[in-house]
Amino acid sequence: MLQKNPFSSAVSVLTIAVAMTSVAYGSTIAKTVSVASPAAATTSVMNVTAATSSVTSGGVPTVVQNSCMACHGLQGVSPDGGMFPNLAGQWKPYILRELDHFKAHTRADPLSPIMWGMVAPLTAAQTQQVAEYFSSQKPASGHVYDPKLVAEGKKLYFGGLPKMQMPACMACHGTTLAGLPPFFPMLAGQKRTYVINQLTYFKSGQRVATHKGIMQYIATRLDQTQIAALAAYIRSR
Repeated sequence: MLQKNPFSSAVSVLTIAVAMTSVAYGSTIAKTVSVASPAAATTSVMNVTAATSSVTSGGVPTVVQNSCMACHGLQGVSPDGGMFPNLAGQWKPYILRELDHFKAHTRADPLSPIMWGMVAPLTAAQTQQVAEYFSSQKPASGHVYDPKLVAEGKKLYFGGLPKMQMPACMACHGTTLAGLPPFFPMLAGQKRTYVINQLTYFKSGQRVATHKGIMQYIATRLDQTQIAALAAYIRSR
């Protein structure tokens, strides 16, 4: 495969992402976005270099360098202020499951068309390589932005909402937020904006294709203040 400057690919992908959405990182409630033309997004990202199973001299898979790093970071920790998730240390089976859903278009939240285009050219071997690489990276460190909000989120995470018949998050994602593959991802240290957006998508029905509809059920019992609190606690871990 002809090697490309990774930053030229990064600019291409990031340009698409910025054009499609704008999220205020400091907001209590992240904005959700709509995609006017999934087909156009898919066509655009296909211009990113076709992935191969080769590895750079630094040990980074070429597919990661050329197609993933712009949004998720070279080591799987996405840039601050963005709406894209950290992938570092995430369970390999969960990454593979989500990539399969993107490829089949069964994951169809507002930002999914970006990923539809990114995974379209990947072979099964390349998909495995991406999942293996990111799962082997050091997870992101936690960060506390608002101690009061973190404390509120911790109560929800461990106690749920009994009056709303909402179970505790720890039942599926664990007391250490490590998750349980392949259905329940690691949450520790995940970006606030991403968590807020995804819970909002689950709540509105814009994101489906989760294990037995559990997350849709959970999210519909949360208001936006509670969603922000959970996101703050998850980010702090």
